[in-house]
Amino acid sequence: MEPDVVHKALGSELRQKILLSLAKRDKYLTELANEIGLAPQTADFHLSLLSDIGLVSYEWKNGKKYYHLRERKILEFLKGTKPLPPEFRPKPPHEIVIDAWKDLSKRLDKLDKKLDELDKKITGLKKGK
Repeated sequence: MEPDVVHKALGSELRQKILLSLAKRDKYLTELANEIGLAPQTADFHLSLLSDIGLVSYEWKNGKKYYHLRERKILEFLKGTKPLPPEFRPKPPHEIVIDAWKDLSKRLDKLDKKLDELDKKITGLKKGK
């Protein structure tokens, strides 16, 4: 389990709720989704991610896929009062666009300055003829 992946996974409140719910007892998908107030497809997406990184696993019982918490150590962190650092929280799409726009604006400003310098050089060369 890579720490960066785990921290990013825990940056989601929904995944935190899923883990805390599974800490109480094993649950199947619909039961868990209803408890947390998610669509089953959304819960399945988050459970798959948590399963991929090894925090959650599942087993089939009576024709249902029951999920359970694999790493109980994570509960200490989730129940603690320390929040995740902001750099591990996923950014909302609008913030990503704003950051990209700021970066692009800086680059375009640099290009403008270079073009102005080149224009001045060209103008100076033309006057020297």
